[in-house]
Amino acid sequence: MAIKNNIPKKKVLSRKSSLRWLVIISIIFCELLVYTCIRTESTQTILRVSREQEAFVKKSSYHKALSVERDRLKSDDRITRIAKTRLNLLTDTANQTIYLPVSLSGEEG
Repeated sequence: MAIKNNIPKKKVLSRKSSLRWLVIISIIFCELLVYTCIRTESTQTILRVSREQEAFVKKSSYHKALSVERDRLKSDDRITRIAKTRLNLLTDTANQTIYLPVSLSGEEG
């Protein structure tokens, strides 16, 4: 009487099957790598855009402030006040009107 072996044999994956799984795992890994790169770049782009928007807001508000200051410096009231106080100019005009002769270029007549 012979002893029978009741242990089932292990199935060995064929080369074709193991190569197929390796290709599938490689494709999934590459997809995850590409997804990670795209996600990182999109996040960095959003951060760069928000920083540039903040810089734009600062520059535009500075530009508006400069415009207001320029308009204030060009105002007639300010120029008149400086002319009176620093340059000692008078705002009163002469009561007498002086007319210049018609021929200023040396012509007679």
